[in-house]
Amino acid sequence: MALATCLKTLSNPQRLSVEFFSLDMNPGYFQAVTKLCPNAEIAVDRFHLVQQLNNYFDQIRKDELHKARKNKKEFEEVMLSPSRRFILLERDAVLSIEEQNMLGKLKMLNDNIANAMLTVDYFHKVLEEKGVHGFRARLAEWYRLGRDSNLVPLKKFARLVRKYPMNIEAYILTNLTTKLTTAISEGLNNKIRVLKAMACNYTNEESFMLKILQRCGFLNSRHMDTRALFK
Repeated sequence: MALATCLKTLSNPQRLSVEFFSLDMNPGYFQAVTKLCPNAEIAVDRFHLVQQLNNYFDQIRKDELHKARKNKKEFEEVMLSPSRRFILLERDAVLSIEEQNMLGKLKMLNDNIANAMLTVDYFHKVLEEKGVHGFRARLAEWYRLGRDSNLVPLKKFARLVRKYPMNIEAYILTNLTTKLTTAISEGLNNKIRVLKAMACNYTNEESFMLKILQRCGFLNSRHMDTRALFK
């Protein structure tokens, strides 16, 4: 596990001094942090939580698209096409009057999509709670909605939420104080993925590592000595 390997480069006092970790819901990450940084509080990062929910919602969209094609419902087929999935998920999408009307019509015609969109929007409101008590009440209410839904993907996500309630709550607490997030690391990972797609002409790993450091701003950095990486 890469995270465990990374943490083992720290001294034991350093690992014990770590207070917070912001992670996705990978069980291996939880195991590594719990074992090597026992004093750290683990928060499930909002980005990954919403990403998981969006993936489950997209499964509902695909299921409804399949039904629309089978039943030759042309309007629903158009509105549920992959090219429009972001419109269904975007909370603050800038839509024309025509697009708003089309989206409203889709909700009237397709109860499953309408219910799924409302459930997704309510989950965002849960994560926007500023206090722990309000968060707990809203999360419990959202869980009941997901659990009692007739949509299998939402039931699966509800079970996932029930597995990590304290860690999701930790996100609310840390967001009020430390603003802890994985946004920076996700941005760096995205840069590395783009470079990896472009790296067909690199002849060795060292060149690739140098390019990563250069693109991410660490090469010749005043804040980080990278020379030891190449010894």
